[in-house]
Amino acid sequence: MVTTYKIGFARTALLRETVLVAQQFSDLKDWARVKQVVIDDNVLQTRASRTSSIIYNEVHKRLKLLSEAQVEVIVQDHTQDVRQLVWIAICKQYPFIGEFSLEVLASASASRRYEITYDDYGYFFNAKAEWHPELEKVSDKTRSNARQMLFQMMRQCELLNESNELMPQMLSAAVQNCSPESDLAFIPGAIRL
Repeated sequence: MVTTYKIGFARTALLRETVLVAQQFSDLKDWARVKQVVIDDNVLQTRASRTSSIIYNEVHKRLKLLSEAQVEVIVQDHTQDVRQLVWIAICKQYPFIGEFSLEVLASASASRRYEITYDDYGYFFNAKAEWHPELEKVSDKTRSNARQMLFQMMRQCELLNESNELMPQMLSAAVQNCSPESDLAFIPGAIRL
């Protein structure tokens, strides 16, 4: 089966929102009730219920891709664990990002080349476009916006610093114990504690 890439990424990593929704799920164990509480009680502190609904839907899609054990680690709200598990969820939600992480970030880390450039993104995008005709139809503006969002999410998850250099990743025992190797592979150059 051929993967179809979606390039319309969320605008942010939604770290805090992910913790809040995960905590509600841990308490309620019912996604329909979680959504109702998140929107009715304005758990995400948004100005409009429509905004809460949009954010909830994005976070919900990500959390459903993680195991219950991973969600419980997010509930504990240890900053680095949350960032890493949100990144794993983003990689699972968007195969384009997942493959970028495995093919570009992990490869750069393994070869001790720590700066990730817009050229890296461009080469990756062009290579994928050869096999994925849906990418050939993407406008230059959409391609640029997707690049901006990807780099923003990598910085928010602290995979990259503000200079777009890979940051060392220490995997806690909690993240290691709740995650299969296929998920941990999305964290470039991870050091196990």
